[in-house]
Amino acid sequence: MAKFGAIYLLLEVKENPREEVENVASRLRQEGYQFPVRYHQETPWIQLYVDEPETVVSYAKQIAQIFPNKKTLGLAAYTVSDSVSFCYFQGKKVIRLLQSGFIKERQWEIIEGEKQPWEDEIFSKLTLEVATMGMVSYHINQIGVLLNLPGFGTPSSGEPWTIEIIN
Repeated sequence: MAKFGAIYLLLEVKENPREEVENVASRLRQEGYQFPVRYHQETPWIQLYVDEPETVVSYAKQIAQIFPNKKTLGLAAYTVSDSVSFCYFQGKKVIRLLQSGFIKERQWEIIEGEKQPWEDEIFSKLTLEVATMGMVSYHINQIGVLLNLPGFGTPSSGEPWTIEIIN
């Protein structure tokens, strides 16, 4: 993986997810976004694939305002330079925003919001202070797996998405 960028919306229906996934895709089209919208039945998240990782945080912030009642997460990484970010928004509120390596390689640049329960496990050897050693792409993978996000362990290699809508 040379680069990765995705925004995740928490799926709210369990019985017929196809309708909600299609509604998300339709709403995004109405708003002028063209993200591929993906869902895999093993996770409770809808994935919006973002081609340019550096835009994930700004797009996630906008998407959170379109879907203010959904949890909106964003993960991004350039593995070559270890530029990585994690964001969590709900409506206009920044729940958590962590960014490392986009300005200076492997250094914390942005740390905002409330510490999340999984952070101690993932960042056990890091000090979360701006300008100290930051997270790397491996941490993004760990976050994805721990939060059961699609694209991190599921779907399995070669296994198709349950639903994929290309806007």
